[in-house]
Amino acid sequence: MSLDPVTPQPSVHLREATAHDVGFLTDVVLVATVAQGRVPEDFDEHEFRSGFSAWTAEQVGAVRPDDLEHSTTYVIEIEGERAGRLRVVRAPDHRELAGIQLLPAHQQHGIGTHLVEQFLVEARAAGLPARISVEKDNPRARALYERLGFAKVGETEAEVQLEAR
Repeated sequence: MSLDPVTPQPSVHLREATAHDVGFLTDVVLVATVAQGRVPEDFDEHEFRSGFSAWTAEQVGAVRPDDLEHSTTYVIEIEGERAGRLRVVRAPDHRELAGIQLLPAHQQHGIGTHLVEQFLVEARAAGLPARISVEKDNPRARALYERLGFAKVGETEAEVQLEAR
């Protein structure tokens, strides 16, 4: 899937993830989180990889559990190379950007902004609210989302829920 660009970008393309991408998608989340210094002291990498890989395999599998019915996981490709992960939930009453991670080499170049803008364009075209949750220990991401028009609508112990209408 490719969306019309909102802002000029290098060749950014989204393609649906497959079982072949599970290891890469797990690596992206781990590498991005480590690079941001957001890994707790008691972090168990083996346990994380095992759990996240299994969950991602469910997301991209041919038969998905009901709670993933409206979810699509993408590989973000830049200039033909795998560079990140994007997960979008297209529920009947809202759109949710349920995960976006880029490898550190592709961060701070406007690519994340571009993808979030594309997500907002899709939600607005559908006439639905756009939602995203951000971990409380990720102020940089929250600042980006708020700059792009998201506002806080709730929170859990670990995350802040944001919405743009």
